[in-house]
Amino acid sequence: MTIYADVLVALNILLTYIIIVASRVLCKMPTNKWAVLLASVVGGFSSLVIFYENGGVAFSVLYKIITGGIIVGIGFLPKTIKLFFKVLLAFFGVSLLFGGSMYALEITLHPKNIMFYNGTVYFDMSIAYLVASVLVIYGVFLSADYLITKHNNKGGECQLEITYNNTSVNMIAFIDTGNNLTDGMSGRSVIIAELSAVSPLLSREELLFFKSGNFENVPESLNKSFRLIPCMAVTGESLLKAFLPTAVKIKDKEKIYETSFCTIALTEKSLSQGKYRALLNNRIFENVKEEKADEKIYI
Repeated sequence: MTIYADVLVALNILLTYIIIVASRVLCKMPTNKWAVLLASVVGGFSSLVIFYENGGVAFSVLYKIITGGIIVGIGFLPKTIKLFFKVLLAFFGVSLLFGGSMYALEITLHPKNIMFYNGTVYFDMSIAYLVASVLVIYGVFLSADYLITKHNNKGGECQLEITYNNTSVNMIAFIDTGNNLTDGMSGRSVIIAELSAVSPLLSREELLFFKSGNFENVPESLNKSFRLIPCMAVTGESLLKAFLPTAVKIKDKEKIYETSFCTIALTEKSLSQGKYRALLNNRIFENVKEEKADEKIYI
């Protein structure tokens, strides 16, 4: 079979993307679309190992472990070693399931247009057929992602606890199912909170900085946690100053949800007429630990 490098790379970019999305669903791990795209491209070009004829089983396994680790690191940006290995395990699980299926198909039915070598799969197909397949599969995964997100969506009011600098504040928040604001660099869900509601968390220097219109001279204490979040509003685009919390708890009548994978963007404007003081991104529930609330927590 003649192997065309362009078809090989394009095909494996698609397959890597599918495996990343499947791993994301299994781990309930948020991702950044540009990071996923870059990781898929890395996976696509890593398939060129199929042309290396001197590799044995040991080489193939080691190569897959290294490239898998790179793909997971780029695509998911895991913040802890534990989370990295959790996602890596899911990634390899999906990969083995797919690779095993392809290998079983090759040794049983001997299809003429499929080749599996050095742990890499190749389909002999035209570019037009490949593009059509990409569009169809991408549509399927978009639909699945929408259904999963819709299933996880929670609307209405909740009790929110934000912890930062060993201090916590509590407030009523509103979960906006139409809000998909995320930190473009990390993929973190963004919570918009009134500055006055979180001011007890901040030092005097930090509070003055957040109140000012100055985006420079960031206090040293915020060097590792400060973010700028582009926000589109009815009045136009704006930049919100934000910080990374230590932890966030979301409490309703039945459960308590906890996460640290989010960003707190601050506004001096009132978000409602005293009804709630923070707006939550509905996708924050894709990356939370949850437990039953034994008793209702009053604020």
